[in-house]
Amino acid sequence: MHRVDLDRFASRLSNEIKSREMSIRAAAGKIGCSPATLTRLLKGSKSDTVPDFVNLMKACSWMGVSLSDFEQSKTPKQSTITDVEVHLRALPDISQVDAEAIVGLVKAAYDHAKYTGKKSS
Repeated sequence: MHRVDLDRFASRLSNEIKSREMSIRAAAGKIGCSPATLTRLLKGSKSDTVPDFVNLMKACSWMGVSLSDFEQSKTPKQSTITDVEVHLRALPDISQVDAEAIVGLVKAAYDHAKYTGKKSS
């Protein structure tokens, strides 16, 4: 079995929860896991425990994606904003707070570009 990029998975899961405007508790209920389990999934590789296959699959099913989409060896055909977030959070020599600020700026710029791009089409 291939290794899962837990940080990319966590970022995608976090984005999905935010886009659906759900709380952790509500999302966990829809996914079929406990809020504590969902919180651990959202920590990615920083979690003290490795997520089990069943919970990974439940979250993937809820997001409408395949677990194979998060294989470490798999090179995506296109980059997503989630991929960019993972890389920004992994920048060396900056604090987690600064990394989150940079992610926020990039996401705001990306959302603006998407909005204005659709509007002018």
